[in-house]
Amino acid sequence: IDRRTIHVADILAGADEYPESRRLALQIGYRTVLCVPLVHAGEAIGHILIRRAEVRPFTERQIELVNTFADQAVIAIENTRLFDEVQARTRDATEALEYQTATSDVLESISRSPTDAQPVFEMIAKSAARLCAAQFCHVFRFDGELIHFVASYGHSTQVAETMQMGRWGGYPMHAGRGTAAARAIASGSIEEISDVHADPEYVHGNIAAMASISGIVAVPMLKDNRPIGVIAVARSQAGRFPVRQIELLKTFADQAVIAIENTRLFEAEQASKRELQESLEYQTATSDILSVISRSPNKLQPVLDAIVSTAFRLCPSDRALIMLPSRGGYLAAARAGFTPAEVEKRMSQGTIPVDRGSVFGRVVQEGRTIHVADVRSDSGYTLMPGLIVDDRRTVLGVPLVHEGEVVGVIVLIRTRVEPYSQRQIELIETFADQAVIAMSNARLFEEIVQKSRELEIASQHKSQFVANMSHELRTPLAAILGYAELIQEGFYEPQGPKSLDALTRIRSNGKHLLGLINTVLDIAKIESGQFTLNMTEYAIESVVETVRAATESLAQNKKLTLTTSMDKPLPVGFGDEQRLTQVLLNLVGNAIKFTDAGQVSIAAAQRNGHFAVSVTDTGPGIPLDQQDRIFDQFHQVDSSIKKAKGGTGLGLAIAKQIVEMHGGRIWVESTLGKGSMFQMKLPIRAEIRRGANV
Repeated sequence: IDRRTIHVADILAGADEYPESRRLALQIGYRTVLCVPLVHAGEAIGHILIRRAEVRPFTERQIELVNTFADQAVIAIENTRLFDEVQARTRDATEALEYQTATSDVLESISRSPTDAQPVFEMIAKSAARLCAAQFCHVFRFDGELIHFVASYGHSTQVAETMQMGRWGGYPMHAGRGTAAARAIASGSIEEISDVHADPEYVHGNIAAMASISGIVAVPMLKDNRPIGVIAVARSQAGRFPVRQIELLKTFADQAVIAIENTRLFEAEQASKRELQESLEYQTATSDILSVISRSPNKLQPVLDAIVSTAFRLCPSDRALIMLPSRGGYLAAARAGFTPAEVEKRMSQGTIPVDRGSVFGRVVQEGRTIHVADVRSDSGYTLMPGLIVDDRRTVLGVPLVHEGEVVGVIVLIRTRVEPYSQRQIELIETFADQAVIAMSNARLFEEIVQKSRELEIASQHKSQFVANMSHELRTPLAAILGYAELIQEGFYEPQGPKSLDALTRIRSNGKHLLGLINTVLDIAKIESGQFTLNMTEYAIESVVETVRAATESLAQNKKLTLTTSMDKPLPVGFGDEQRLTQVLLNLVGNAIKFTDAGQVSIAAAQRNGHFAVSVTDTGPGIPLDQQDRIFDQFHQVDSSIKKAKGGTGLGLAIAKQIVEMHGGRIWVESTLGKGSMFQMKLPIRAEIRRGANV
């Protein structure tokens, strides 16, 4: 205590000062005592004690020698302490380096295997067992319900495989108290079992005895504070694991979570890509089938073949077919996956009756999609007629429904038990809708074709009737006009002024009626394809002059100025002069009819190998939205004009047909309140067009 040398010549003589030493001296027999302290940094760290049985004090030199020994002992003790301290620090540094190396190796494994966590689990198991001086290490995954054994180190390959298959250790197992891993999953925290043999809740005591293990620690893998796995380490000695080892296992657990999350994200990305690719394939397929429908609106078979082949490919099946009603049963209208021999055999069997024992029969009877995962487990399924070997297992039937009635069935067959996914079922239901559209289109197209044939026949009959009636009307009308002319000229007897005026009116209205009959006859010929052109050489100046002479009196009666303008010279044309005169006469007659003041002008010129002929008036003009429609049959700008000016609305339609048969074009340019200009572009040497002859 005093950190000084104590020298007692006779311990028995100082009994009052050292009572314990006097009692001990009496027991073991000694008298003289020398005690030299070992002092380091002002603190006593030990002492050198020398006793003599007789009373014989130590000399000063002896005391100095022992003090020297004490100093040397202190040096030796300090050297040992420093060495132990260095060794401890070296061990700590080595252990820390090993831990850092192990965690670095695990991180490297994660970077090398971003899509597969298994190599990471195996490296963690190996590193944890080695660094924790354990018999073995197990790594488990937790799916939210069961704990699954995924990796181990320390066991033989046979034992590890046995545990993975659940034959030993009870894996997969539920969370609970039976094992350290189960407890860690249940609690979401670190669980230690100091001695499994003394733990009444531990259920694998026989396995622990066989493996010679006692102490176990289990560290959970936590994702958002939720356990998704666990690392369990076991060793032979009982007791708690060092804090440093538990911290290492926590680091491994965090790294395992990273590996699991990387794998999950990769799998999610791959699933998203697969889903996107699948959606793109499905959209492309439906678009392709719609394209087939649009290309073949009157043909059903190409659509059915496209649907079957696409369904067979996108919903991998062994056979696919579309069944359509036929003579009281059903026949395969399209198929895929059948051999030629199978096709021939099925064709020879005729129609298949609707029977609830077959999937397609149920679809027809119930009018809904039927999906049987395994027909052999379906008590209602029966062998279809004519099948020697029924190898079908998974069958999907989708109805083709039109206006609430089943009009066909798409059937997909797999010879293995592999149910179709919901997306695949929805795709086939989309194909069924498209098949119905194709069937409806084909039916409607056939109806339209039939109606068109009927309308064509009716049109031909109408045109023939109109032509016949026109001829029949023209004959008596010509006689009426002829007799009226003879009477007016006094062939029979002279007539008075009133009679002559009446005859003039008769002849005028008769000519108008004859013009109407000729117009209707032209339309009838156009519709029946009998309208022809008489192609000869002609002079466009002659056409213009003929029209001017024929309409001049009409213009004078309305006090309109009628002018003509023609380039000189103009080449000789080739076309139907009479029909072109009819066109120009119609245009000029309309211009005079609808113009109440001002003038009407006719112009003809040569432009780039064409005749450019125009008729311009100062009439009321034509609205922009009516300028294309006025060339349609029976169309006039408005009913008030029709009532005021008269007309059938056929003249411009006939004019357009005549011009186009010459290879030309006719159009109008007009502004309301500022008049109109009808223009024709006619080839100088017209080619022979449909309905023309020479």
